[in-house]
Amino acid sequence: MSLVFGFLAGVTTSSTLIYLHTSEIQYNATRAHTSIGHSRTTLDRILTPHTYTITKPIPVETRSNVAETMKDLWDEEVVKGASFVLNADVGNWSRETAGRVWEKVSAAVSAK
Repeated sequence: MSLVFGFLAGVTTSSTLIYLHTSEIQYNATRAHTSIGHSRTTLDRILTPHTYTITKPIPVETRSNVAETMKDLWDEEVVKGASFVLNADVGNWSRETAGRVWEKVSAAVSAK
């Protein structure tokens, strides 16, 4: 009887060890396969040249001569200056200046 139990114990132990080693090998192979796949994807993304397509043409301004170009540049500068002046906040400056003028007038009137 002990011979049968010894045989069964040996077969069970050997089968268990073989199963565990096989599972570990399969797990490591799956991890390696996944890692190699990610590396390949990354390298393909880095090493393959990208092709860019232009969906619409880029607008290019052309002028007939240098005089027209200079006129357009001058007009742009005039428009920038005018918009700067129109957008300037002179509210505080005008109130302060008016207050100083009023003080000077009041001082001059009271001095007489």
